[in-house]
Amino acid sequence: MDELKQKAIKSHHAKLVECMNPLLVMDHLANLLSLEQAELIRESHSARRERNRELIAVLFKIEEELEPFERFVEVLKKTDASHAIMAEAVLKTYKHRNCAAEFQKISTTSLSAAEEIEYNLQM
Repeated sequence: MDELKQKAIKSHHAKLVECMNPLLVMDHLANLLSLEQAELIRESHSARRERNRELIAVLFKIEEELEPFERFVEVLKKTDASHAIMAEAVLKTYKHRNCAAEFQKISTTSLSAAEEIEYNLQM
């Protein structure tokens, strides 16, 4: 999973670990998780919080091309009202951080001399 997406989830980690229903979320992510990953989450931890921690850790390891963040957020939106609230919070954090990162990229890119002259002439 992309680093900015991981950071968005980490920003809400405590709430996700506390409130998320891991088995319900896992059931909706069955086509994303391998059988081994699902079994690891389901059977190695009896406490809900531990299952949630493991589920998040597994999602972080999934390749970006499989869109683990997007699918996780969609599942949260669909499964439960409290999950939907968490999904919106995570998504809002991601969008905010992503915009900040894009702005930083743009602001650190300087104009060439020719671009600067053209820019000044347009003003």
